[in-house]
Amino acid sequence: MTGRSRLPAGEPRKASQRRTRPAGTGFTRIMPQWRMGDRVRWQDKIGHFHHDLGDGNAEVTIANRAYRVRIGDLRPG
Repeated sequence: MTGRSRLPAGEPRKASQRRTRPAGTGFTRIMPQWRMGDRVRWQDKIGHFHHDLGDGNAEVTIANRAYRVRIGDLRPG
């Protein structure tokens, strides 16, 4: 339908509703793609990315110990 936008039932919009903007998409964070052996920082500790567990978690090795951490908590090291 060209011309003026209408409400879903077909009636025209009120004057206060005519000049509205669509809602923005907001802030989208881009998550880096980690590879095996990448240096990562987690809770101010430097370690190495081991592998992605597929459920939003990853296995990280810090000082010869393996930790299961959320991928969103990892930062580049």
